[in-house]
Amino acid sequence: MSEHILEPITAVPARPVDVGNIEHELTSLWQAPDNDPQKPSTVTRACMSNMIVYSATLEDAKSIPDEIAAIVQYHPARVLHLVGESYAGKGDIQAHVSAFCSLVATGGKHICSEQITLLAAGHAARRLPSIVRSLLIGDLPTALWWEAHVPPPAGGDVFAELMAMSTQVIYESQGWLDPVRAMIATADWARSEQAPEVLADLEWRRLKTWRRLISQAMDPSVLPGALDNITEVRLEHGPHALAKSWMLAGWLVAKLGWQPEGGKVSPGVEITWRFRSKTGPVRIVIHRLPEGEPKVRSGSITWKEGTKPHILKFNRLGPGRIGIIGEDPNAPPRVQVMPSPGRAELVAKQLPDLAPDDLFREVLQVARTMADALVQ
Repeated sequence: MSEHILEPITAVPARPVDVGNIEHELTSLWQAPDNDPQKPSTVTRACMSNMIVYSATLEDAKSIPDEIAAIVQYHPARVLHLVGESYAGKGDIQAHVSAFCSLVATGGKHICSEQITLLAAGHAARRLPSIVRSLLIGDLPTALWWEAHVPPPAGGDVFAELMAMSTQVIYESQGWLDPVRAMIATADWARSEQAPEVLADLEWRRLKTWRRLISQAMDPSVLPGALDNITEVRLEHGPHALAKSWMLAGWLVAKLGWQPEGGKVSPGVEITWRFRSKTGPVRIVIHRLPEGEPKVRSGSITWKEGTKPHILKFNRLGPGRIGIIGEDPNAPPRVQVMPSPGRAELVAKQLPDLAPDDLFREVLQVARTMADALVQ
């Protein structure tokens, strides 16, 4: 959108409706926010896609309205927020409709997106997909943001039916309780015929700056021969960031064509894998720190030039910055700004990205191989 948009406002607070009257109630939302019948409507209904958001619990769902308000400011959509946990209230499914509007600086117009919230009690969650199907706007792409803290394939029939309606599936591997088995299940699902072409793990998007920094520092024009002679990769991460560390290591494995040879675990502390490159063995070590944020914190890449080892170290340098330092005089220190986007910003950037990410899928399969080595 070319017009400047100010902060979003809620044009119409959420109000309860009967499930059968949702479309009728949505129609009544599209009037001037001041509800003055003497004024021409200054509301423009904007919709670039359908967005289904699934929260498994009421607790998880609490932050979603604020995040939706931020998302639709950049990517207007019809939002269907589903909550599958039982709740205190009458009836098996409760429905609410609301609208999020942004004031355009020029012309005083309001650009509005609508939200439908469905709260299902107990077994009524199985009805959610059929209700959603009737509310989707045809001829628009549909994104499913799987906001539950379990991997998508663990969502059972509800997830499978919602996925079948979706152009893309967005999820977040951070916080998986059993990341080893969750990664295996997710990678298997990703290569199945049922999975949509567009898959996105928000953790993969968060790794973009790390990948750019390492690529620039080890570019063959900067360090000739380094990539071909890596012998060890070490990563340190905070709690709940194992899947993210796997994907960063898996990215290197996929790009450099290393072949897996095995792995072992020191419970709760460290995981080691063995790979083989075209020039010899490679060891990947991922170490879990006892506390801190769920992020990749630091790491190093070691390679050999003849018999002489060289090390490239990368670290977080403080809020919003990461740096990389090499012992080789040809590898000058590098510092990059490290954005810390929230989930809403990550989702908003992903929604219009409808091109399949083949590298991400390849990295998922590498991460699956790494996970599989730990359960054999």
